[in-house]
Amino acid sequence: MNNFSQLFPENLYHSYVIEGDPLEIVYLLRIYLEERGDVNKYSPDVMLNLYDAFNIEDGHKLKEWYKNKPVDGKKKICILGAKFINREAEQALLKIIEEPTAETHFFIVVPDSSLLLGTILSRVHLIKNLKSDNKFEDKIAGEFIKASPKERIEKVAEIIKEFKDNENSGGLRYYSISLINGIERIVYEKWKKDLNSGELKFILGELKNCRGYLSTPGAAVKMILEHVALVV
Repeated sequence: MNNFSQLFPENLYHSYVIEGDPLEIVYLLRIYLEERGDVNKYSPDVMLNLYDAFNIEDGHKLKEWYKNKPVDGKKKICILGAKFINREAEQALLKIIEEPTAETHFFIVVPDSSLLLGTILSRVHLIKNLKSDNKFEDKIAGEFIKASPKERIEKVAEIIKEFKDNENSGGLRYYSISLINGIERIVYEKWKKDLNSGELKFILGELKNCRGYLSTPGAAVKMILEHVALVV
């Protein structure tokens, strides 16, 4: 995402509300924070979660995480993406935001910031209408396609490990969908130049199916990505 460096200064503010598509932004934000050195790639000090609805139970879990000191670094980072946050959960968030600590930073990504409590918005740095581009997808897809089948399988294992082997991770599913989207664009451009290619048409169909499977609760992400690795 081109404009991240312009939005986040060297000394991060305690809490941000980012208005945009949670699925597009949360993982890209983590990559950016890794690249600038705020967190380590496999750090337990990073909480990244996606929710359809963030509820009071989620708020309590977040509060418990917030109480703990950093394990392997000086900073703790929470990247929370939600389509909706209910009022009780907002109150839990507010209590955390009202008691900032120097080592912890929150990034709350929602589609519409106007739906949040005014008391929350008054205590955060608000970033509105943030949109991503396709550069991240194109980069990871290009590297994946160029690799040998064996290297792709190894890469899948690395991806799963990066998300602490949690196949229900919202970040893992977003990364996987981004990878498939990027591969699909590359294959589609090849197919446009050779519309009679049954092989390319087959690959496009398999990619579409795999993207659909990833949206199914409980789907085996590792198995889906390994299938993609062998198909392309």
